[in-house]
Amino acid sequence: MSDPRYPTEDEIHAYVDGELAPGRDQEVADILRADQGLAARVAAYRADRDNLRQALAGIMAAPLPIGWEARITAATARPRVLPRRQAIAASLALVLTAGAAATVFWRRRDTILADALAAREGGLGDTTQAEALSDPATRARLASALGLKVQAPDLRRFGFQLARLEVSHPGAPSRAAQLEYLDASGRRLSIYVRPSDGTVRFDLLHEGTARICVWQDDVVGAVIIAPMSAGEMMRVASSAYAALNL
Repeated sequence: MSDPRYPTEDEIHAYVDGELAPGRDQEVADILRADQGLAARVAAYRADRDNLRQALAGIMAAPLPIGWEARITAATARPRVLPRRQAIAASLALVLTAGAAATVFWRRRDTILADALAAREGGLGDTTQAEALSDPATRARLASALGLKVQAPDLRRFGFQLARLEVSHPGAPSRAAQLEYLDASGRRLSIYVRPSDGTVRFDLLHEGTARICVWQDDVVGAVIIAPMSAGEMMRVASSAYAALNL
């Protein structure tokens, strides 16, 4: 859009999450009244947020287990490794009810995170551009690389298009894949996927401009990395988690 006031993708998600300054908030509201297409996108993002809150309402309403406040405080010193229900409930309660995630620092011994960051910087090995892959071919390549039944998340509703798929070499120490997405402004979103080590966890982390979501069950681990707000990451991560059939 030629109008310099037109909101960026980051501002749109900040508007949905109520994080814009009052003056800018009103400017975006005025633009939405004149742009039905943008208003429809905002409505869809709000619906995603509300559906996620509704789906998790029972979990989030439950009282935190005894000692959880101390665990949350101690999370700045080490990653949280918790039973699945408690991990998701505590993390999403912080993100969705407080409106933002607390900054968490991690140690490089957190192997799935360290490996995901290394893959984002240096790649994994065998690379295929997305335009050369049909959906069945992408699914087959992921399944072969990981030994798991997974599929590439479709993130077009969030403005991200799959750009390429990377898989580890056959002789690599561990199986892994990385899906890279780009949006119209050039923002890069990566999803690192590998078989789980059996540890169930959910973490929303923050380093510089990057938001990082680590979501792992007893079968598959995924790390999603992109420069975006906590609210946008939660919507994208929830959609990706469902699509990966984790």
